[in-house]
Amino acid sequence: MTLLDDDAYLRFLSDGYVVVQPEQLDDQYHQLLWDRADALYQQTRALKSRTAHLEILGDNLRATVPELDRLLADPAVTGAVRSILGTDAFLHPHNFVHESLARDQPFHQDGNLPWNERGHYRSHRPDWLIFFYYPQAVTLDNGPTEIVPSSQFWTTDIERDDGTWRPGDPISGESFVPEVLGGDDLDARDAALAESLDQLLIPDLERRFIEVPAGSVVIGSYDLIHRGSRTLSESAARYMFKFYYARTREPRAPAWSNAHGSPDLDGVRPDLHPIVESNWDWSRGDRRRVDLDHGERRSAVEDLHAGRENEKVAAAYRLGMDTTDDTLDRLIDGLYDEAESTRRAAAYGLRLRCDEAGDALTAACRDDRVSVRRFAIFALGAAWSPGATALMERLANESDDLARSNAAYALGQLARASDVDVSALAESLIDRLRPGVEPDNTEVAGLSRSTVRQSAAYAVLQLAHNHALPDDSRAAVTALIGEERDRYVVGMLVEAIARDSPDAGVIRALAARRWSALGGW
Repeated sequence: MTLLDDDAYLRFLSDGYVVVQPEQLDDQYHQLLWDRADALYQQTRALKSRTAHLEILGDNLRATVPELDRLLADPAVTGAVRSILGTDAFLHPHNFVHESLARDQPFHQDGNLPWNERGHYRSHRPDWLIFFYYPQAVTLDNGPTEIVPSSQFWTTDIERDDGTWRPGDPISGESFVPEVLGGDDLDARDAALAESLDQLLIPDLERRFIEVPAGSVVIGSYDLIHRGSRTLSESAARYMFKFYYARTREPRAPAWSNAHGSPDLDGVRPDLHPIVESNWDWSRGDRRRVDLDHGERRSAVEDLHAGRENEKVAAAYRLGMDTTDDTLDRLIDGLYDEAESTRRAAAYGLRLRCDEAGDALTAACRDDRVSVRRFAIFALGAAWSPGATALMERLANESDDLARSNAAYALGQLARASDVDVSALAESLIDRLRPGVEPDNTEVAGLSRSTVRQSAAYAVLQLAHNHALPDDSRAAVTALIGEERDRYVVGMLVEAIARDSPDAGVIRALAARRWSALGGW
């Protein structure tokens, strides 16, 4: 297994992605995988099925293309995944093979659940990976993905006036003209794309096409601002196999080949310094603490309330790493601000200090304003959180889907701690997963499912990877697998059962090879 070194891990934290070259796969293998992808698309076109994305192209890939397991087991690939997510990373049941596009996409961020739905607020910590494998070389001609490096820490407001929320995050806003993306005027396209990024009001953003040799794997943050670009020539199709991985354990020590206690930030944007430092330390099992002087505190508070998106997030991290009660109070004030961007940034700072802010966050979890409750619940999502009781109460009684889903996800983070009440937490999550309790709330891509049940299943998986499930809980989860219709919930519950089973290898092998006409599970 080949681990990332300090420079590569820092690139992942700061740029939002790294490129990995598999060590044991040759050109013949990559051509075979290109042929497999091409055959799947030929089959899709021949069937003309409206559900081919669910049956053929998505969620069945390890069954229909078993050679992919060689890629997933390659030492460079497994080493990179372990370096970022630690031991026991979980391969999510969603996967897909993409073909290059005939038209350009606008810049956007995906939702953080399959098919562009939102289950929780974006996690700045390396808890999730998105994994792209390219069996052919990717050039400017055959439709490379264009990214905005470092943009995984920033986003746009998601809340609508009626209390609902947007699942994904288009960066273009309302002013973008979709026809430009499919037109022949490439200069107009480029101008429109540049204008869309300008709406973020973040200076010095870089645009970068991902050009890589055949067989490359790009491992990145789910939250990078990106877009698909059009194929510009008559070259062969560009295919990309996509997978997701999730962390299951709180870091106790560096999982990468770590030689230095602190990262070298000389090449990192200044507004990322506190974020990268915090995540670097968290990845090493540490929690950074600093002593801001009076001027630095005052400047950070001003930026939290009046700065641009990048300034607000950086300020929240500086305040979150500070040691004084005054800065903690200012973060709590930010949680009640009228601006969603300030509430969102404050929640990231409060996640760093939720053990100190437990009472204030518990009170905010019951605020009359759903916009406050959502972020307070998210802020309690840390292994050192004292908020288990408040989060379980919100999961059971909260009326808002996004707040309830955030509560389930936060319980999954808290489940990594050594001192949780395993029985109470398992009961809370399983109760939410029982038939008829949590109805489907989305049908994106023609697949009816529940964002809340997916977050609850994720939390059960986290609990099972860190503790032995009680016998009655294990039996209840097993029963749920037979009753549940959401394929992603089932996949995570199967992994929860496999975790401490003597037949874990058999269960996982069968899960990988299971093919369904409905796709995946």
